Amino acid sequence: MTTEEMTLICELTNYTSFLEASYYMPYSPSTIAKYVGSVEEELGVKLFIRSNKIRELSLTDEGKKLIDAFRRLNDDWHYLQKQLNYVKTDENKKIRIGSQPRFGNIHEQKILAAFLFDNPAIQLNVTKAPADELIRNMISEKLDAAFITFNNTLNLKEYFSEHGDKLLATQIWNENDMYVGISDRYFPDKNEVQLKDLSEFTFALPFQEDNDLQSTLAKKSWMNIEKEKGISLKYMHLQGYDNTIFEMARLKKIAVSTTHIPLAQYEGIKFIRISDWSGGTRLYFIRRPLNESSSLQQLEKCVNTYIQSHNNL
Repeated sequence: MTTEEMTLICELTNYTSFLEASYYMPYSPSTIAKYVGSVEEELGVKLFIRSNKIRELSLTDEGKKLIDAFRRLNDDWHYLQKQLNYVKTDENKKIRIGSQPRFGNIHEQKILAAFLFDNPAIQLNVTKAPADELIRNMISEKLDAAFITFNNTLNLKEYFSEHGDKLLATQIWNENDMYVGISDRYFPDKNEVQLKDLSEFTFALPFQEDNDLQSTLAKKSWMNIEKEKGISLKYMHLQGYDNTIFEMARLKKIAVSTTHIPLAQYEGIKFIRISDWSGGTRLYFIRRPLNESSSLQQLEKCVNTYIQSHNNL
């Protein structure tokens, strides 16, 4: 029995004959009779009394016992259809984004702000996690896209390995500078300092030590510069940054590392560029190419517009 036949059986109880039903339903009397006969044959019982002597279409005793079950099934089926349509429509208005727990993410913020301004009805869910975890979540389809910073020394093709066909990477920005947020008590007249000037500071890094490949490469950049310049630096590894770290930096010699000066200002904190920084990273927009949702297409459009208007590549 098809869902179409089930609906027909329920609707027929509202009419006096197959002929009358055919005026209101998209079926001829012969088609209605064919569908009813097919259902009765499948069930092994007669549902309707059909006789020239009886003008009004009526249910048999078996039909009367079964019609309520038919109606429940029919109601449940139509409810399922409505819910399915709601889910499909609703899912197209959601987008799941991955992002690293770096401080600021200034380019990502600007892109997402433009996206939400143009698409206010779309729900944006952002997950913060290390790069390796974000990639795993994208491969397993738990995320639709991600903004991820990769070290310049990383070969993306090798990093994606056999999963390369499941991921599409668009470079957004070259991040060649390094800044630190420190108390404004230090270097009051300078906008730039060298790493050696910060030797007494503890550098806050927005990742746990050896947490994933990207964290390892990021830490290696600092260690290579230490070796090159013959200095020794102190570090504190964090899961991510929040306002607490700036309260600490305001009171102690802590340098909060970031690849750009954030949009927000923090009382008692100034951001200063490290002039002899020689590391580098690249910010990418990663998406699953098989995901063709309109929400993701709109986000990708905002990414490409941002790239074209800022021309940092």
